[in-house]
Amino acid sequence: MTAPRLDVDLVRRVAHLARLRVAEDELGGLARQLAGVLGHFEALQGVDTAGVEPLVHALDTPGAAAPDVVACGADPRGALLPLTGHAREGFFVVPRVLDADFGAPERDGG
Repeated sequence: MTAPRLDVDLVRRVAHLARLRVAEDELGGLARQLAGVLGHFEALQGVDTAGVEPLVHALDTPGAAAPDVVACGADPRGALLPLTGHAREGFFVVPRVLDADFGAPERDGG
């Protein structure tokens, strides 16, 4: 069975639709690769599946669901803070993003 022939224009269009930037010198190789993939699908279409029952799961008896139990996990802060030099008093120090202070408004004394 031969793989379908794809031209460079079709591959360029597929790349455009997939929002892929492909160099012009790569289009020929990609056309051959895509033709090979489509050829494999064409070969699969020729397989006789008459009398084959559809497969619902890869195993005849899938495993039982794991119990839904709350378990204590690792402390991510304790594990990650030592890895950075940008920590203070148990917190990550990050650059200030906003100049405004959105704390509680100050009240006049009178």
